[in-house]
Amino acid sequence: MNSEEILKQVTQKCIRCGFCVYSCPSWAVHGMNEYYSPRGRVTLIKAMVNEPNFKIEEAIDSIYTCNTCRRCYIECPTGVDVAELAIYARDYIAKKLNAVK
Repeated sequence: MNSEEILKQVTQKCIRCGFCVYSCPSWAVHGMNEYYSPRGRVTLIKAMVNEPNFKIEEAIDSIYTCNTCRRCYIECPTGVDVAELAIYARDYIAKKLNAVK
């Protein structure tokens, strides 16, 4: 399975409950902005792989500021590993941006 397929499959599991948000150090450091929360990252990743007109540049800062500590994974009732998603998303972003050049 390639990174895009993994991203599509795993982002479907997120129920947007928000349990992950309060455990995220990146969210806290960035002024408690949803864009930097695990839930926000899942939303961005989902849009990135499912919406053809999504501008990848809009997700880069959020995806690359995840420090992959996996604290959100501990809190997630559906087992979404946002750290792993961030790693796959970085691969997806790199491939997409390199394809444009």
